[in-house]
Amino acid sequence: MRHYLLKGHICALGAVLLFGLMSPMCKLAMQNGAIDGVLLAFFRVSGAALLFWLISPLTPREKIARNDWLPLLGMSLCGMVINQFLYVLGIQYTSPTNACVVGTSTPVMTFILAALFLHHRVTLLRVGGFLLASVGALVLILGSGGGLSGHPLGDTLCLISQFSAACYFVFFGGVLRRYHPVTIMKWLFLFAAVLTLQPMRSRLVALPSVTFSLQELFAIAYVVIGGSFFSYLLLIVGQRRLDPPTVAAYNYVQPIIAAVVGIMLGLDILTWQKCLSLLLIAAGVLLITKNAE
Repeated sequence: MRHYLLKGHICALGAVLLFGLMSPMCKLAMQNGAIDGVLLAFFRVSGAALLFWLISPLTPREKIARNDWLPLLGMSLCGMVINQFLYVLGIQYTSPTNACVVGTSTPVMTFILAALFLHHRVTLLRVGGFLLASVGALVLILGSGGGLSGHPLGDTLCLISQFSAACYFVFFGGVLRRYHPVTIMKWLFLFAAVLTLQPMRSRLVALPSVTFSLQELFAIAYVVIGGSFFSYLLLIVGQRRLDPPTVAAYNYVQPIIAAVVGIMLGLDILTWQKCLSLLLIAAGVLLITKNAE
């Protein structure tokens, strides 16, 4: 049992490390205007769908039960379509650090939903943690400016995407444990690619005339392979072994990764608002996850 849980923690942490590089890589991919956030998000879901279907013959062949198709569609909408498209679109308007600091609100939202719908225990410590984290998110959004410091619109889009991620963590635990991780992921990303194909048609038609630099191609490749394929594969293994709030709590590692990489690449600057909001959200998350069930 201990080894079982340890593997879950390692996979959840590995997924967050890969997610933490997503915001600076998305910024690199979009900085010259060759593609926008919506098109990059489509590359992400369609590319990951292709990779998961390519490796699916190497995994056990499983038939999806009729009653599980609707939950799979809901997982795809929450975890891929809404979450990823709003997140990448938000990065267009905000900074990498802001995007990942907002991402640390996911554990707070996850605990609230888990308490309401999964009957997780609510204590004064957890309520206090929620208040701290909420203040931290408000400090970030209201203190955002233009340029390298971010923008309230981008922060808000990222915040909505994190709520969608919290729904993904909380409401679909049953179906996650009934199938192999690759089986789950190949269908989730295929649904996401199909659902977003129609709005992308005009952009895809114009794509052959676009020229990408090697840096942009590398960033796009990372978004698809590292930030989607490997990260979601690790994440679902963690989800199968740990409860939703524990998995979501690892999100607070992301701002540290994004801040270091973003500043090193000259894509971001460090402000007192970011430091304060990070401290408040991290403190809130620690209080909420203390003695979690």
